[in-house]
Amino acid sequence: MTILVVGAGVSGLSCAAALQAAGHPVTVWSATMSPGLTSDVAAAFWYPYRADPPERVLRWATLSYRHFAGLVDTDAGVTMRDVTDLVRMPANGPPFWASAVDGLRPLAAAETPAGYAGGWRFRAPVVDTRRYMRWLRARVEGAGASLVTQTVAALEEATTAADVVVNCTGLAARTLCNDLTVFPIRGQLVHVGDPGLTHVTLDEDHPAGITYVVPRGDDCVLGGTAEIGDSDLDPRDHQTTAIRARARALVPALGDATPLRVVVGLRPGRPTVRLEAERIGAATVIHDYGHGGAGVTLSWGCALEVCDLVAQARTVR
Repeated sequence: MTILVVGAGVSGLSCAAALQAAGHPVTVWSATMSPGLTSDVAAAFWYPYRADPPERVLRWATLSYRHFAGLVDTDAGVTMRDVTDLVRMPANGPPFWASAVDGLRPLAAAETPAGYAGGWRFRAPVVDTRRYMRWLRARVEGAGASLVTQTVAALEEATTAADVVVNCTGLAARTLCNDLTVFPIRGQLVHVGDPGLTHVTLDEDHPAGITYVVPRGDDCVLGGTAEIGDSDLDPRDHQTTAIRARARALVPALGDATPLRVVVGLRPGRPTVRLEAERIGAATVIHDYGHGGAGVTLSWGCALEVCDLVAQARTVR
């Protein structure tokens, strides 16, 4: 079978790599290549944020967690760090993804800052997308894939070029598939110098917006915003100021960390992730999009399920 992956973000390249590992030759088409993608600016610490349904997300996130943990001693740009996940209301039990991670435990009272009801501590991958996306592309190309800059206006353009098309087009699926449930979630992030922090800190329910601090060694990613339906890619100065203030309040050790850059990306939101196969003409199309704020977190688990669907398509043929 000929296999064409449409989309070269983290989902598309992960699918290409997984398919190659399963023995399939792959071609990748994408209107834009790294480093011009949302995947390139993602904070990319493992966390199943704004993705449903929970039971499938748990399976994908677990597989991705194990995959990324296995890349720590490579040049892929992955590290394992402690994560402090603060909650403002008492929890009714551990989060739905608790079984996926190593070392999950509730925060002790002495570890809980004023104003919080508690939280969780666990180990999780931090994926430095500045390095990881280059590494992933080199892996895919090194295994023989062709990456072609190609805009696809209709799925039929792809289905006439291959037996199997893997649709990893993210936000573009709204028009490509006429899927009006797809929507942008605007995320603005601030990068500052790293004062020597060792772990990720997260306040998902901050009343002024999700707040997190992700150290990467030479810098820290401060977040952020999650603006549904907003597709503006221009940074907003007032948000930069607010993000830095919330981050300093959350992690006072940031102090006056040196500002480096401001980045904006559009997460591909959808009520549920779409990962399923359908027939279009003589081809099988496998859809893999709508990962919300968990594109990196779910990438490898979804790619492995795509491989299963390709195997089923091959059996049918």
